[in-house]
Amino acid sequence: MILDPLKENLLRRAVIGDLVTRSADRFRDRIFLMTDKEKISYRTLNEKSRMAANAFMAMGIKRGDRVAFMTHNCLAYLYCYFGLAKIGAVSVPLNFMLKGEEIAYIIGDAEPKAFFVEDSVVDTVLGAKDRLKGIEHFGWINFGAKPKPEGWIDVDSFFSGKYPATEPETIIESEDIATLIYTTGTEGYPKGVMTTHLNYFMSLVHFIPDCDFRRDDAFILDIPLFHVAGNTVLMGVLATGGRIFLAYAPNPIQTLEVTQREKLTYWVYPPTLYAAIPSLPGFEKYDISSLKKFVSFGAVIPMVVIEKWKSINPGIQWRNYWGQTESTPVGTTSFPEEFDRKMNAIGVPDTAVAVKVFDENDNEVPPGQIGELVIRSAAVMKGYWKKDEITKKTLANGWLHTGDLGYMDEEGWVYFVDRKKDMIKTGGENVSSQEVEGLLMRHPKVAMAAVIGLPDPYWMEVVSAHIVPKPGQNLTEEEIISFCKQNMAGYKVPKKVFVRPSLPMTASGKILKREIRAEHAKKQE
Repeated sequence: MILDPLKENLLRRAVIGDLVTRSADRFRDRIFLMTDKEKISYRTLNEKSRMAANAFMAMGIKRGDRVAFMTHNCLAYLYCYFGLAKIGAVSVPLNFMLKGEEIAYIIGDAEPKAFFVEDSVVDTVLGAKDRLKGIEHFGWINFGAKPKPEGWIDVDSFFSGKYPATEPETIIESEDIATLIYTTGTEGYPKGVMTTHLNYFMSLVHFIPDCDFRRDDAFILDIPLFHVAGNTVLMGVLATGGRIFLAYAPNPIQTLEVTQREKLTYWVYPPTLYAAIPSLPGFEKYDISSLKKFVSFGAVIPMVVIEKWKSINPGIQWRNYWGQTESTPVGTTSFPEEFDRKMNAIGVPDTAVAVKVFDENDNEVPPGQIGELVIRSAAVMKGYWKKDEITKKTLANGWLHTGDLGYMDEEGWVYFVDRKKDMIKTGGENVSSQEVEGLLMRHPKVAMAAVIGLPDPYWMEVVSAHIVPKPGQNLTEEEIISFCKQNMAGYKVPKKVFVRPSLPMTASGKILKREIRAEHAKKQE
């Protein structure tokens, strides 16, 4: 029997919009999303997403069209994101911290038909509006900060009853692009990562067993949804029936308050936040005994931070996690039962994922030898938007070349050494910035540390440390250098130390080393 094309497509596809519908059928009135103001069931999520889908279709948005968003985390964005997924359109989330030229570049590259903007950043977008070509509709997301510009669409009108909560049925292929997430652009202009519906489904195959997502888990989702990490946490909880407290942005005090109030069980954060939270004034007054699982991503978490948390809640299961936007973001995860034995590892390859270590000629290197970490998986991106040559280079020989250096031990555990660009070459020796940072974080007065190489006429590069002291602590360059000399080889010891009140960071808590480099380059001009 031959089915018509739509029915055959509906029969066996793996697409995000269907996941929303099927989770609503499974979990119905179970609470999925919480904010300070309301609680949203799985059924309501599906209904609101259907309304958004029908609103977008009424605007003329169709399969393959791009729709851009510039907003902090909010329910309206999630309804729109899932609504677009239901009609095969592509979400393009922009970092809400971008400025005029940066916004204009991404909009020019992605060519979205519509652009929905949080009220607090409307003025920034209006300042660049003359350079935003091809946009047919501007939309307004209301947080009560700024009035709606004339002629802009109020996203709340999608949910006023004008548009039906019926399921749109249209052909969507599993390999269609679901999101176009732009990388941070550490080398040249940002690149749009084409992530497919199948890529996200593959991430579920890994997240649910390897990160142990369960129906009784409760998360806080405050890492921004313009990053792939937030998207995959969202999808993993959606598939398993858990709860999410959706927060506007990371706020450590709010994290503690919500954890206590909602009995949260699961945190997913970069090491910087795990290090900072126990140092907050009044930390001890919060009851966070409900916590069961921590995932740390972005860098290996320093031992001193783990030891601190073990004294607070020794029963927490720890997982180091490594991946990137281009892998949606599967890669490696450590097992909690092996965590203490392999604390410095970033884990073993995720479920149905191959991870190898290659030399510069794409030959696999033996255990213990450092090379580039490469990935093969159904979660690997389709490619970079409009950048065929960079895609070809990144996916050379059928492997995703991550740009991360590491090695594998005899038991198959993977260890991260550094980003290729962050490896410091000084006086003929290679120094891992991660290794020096790990030592610096053991200093009792250090709250945060970033290590980069700075140009030097004699050494080629010198190791430089950029330190934020803990509150109330004073630190000197001599104190840091003396501490390092006692604990590591001389060539690894920072030759320059900068004590500063803060470090530039992404919205998800990762330290922006490129901005530190730019600061120093500007001083040399």
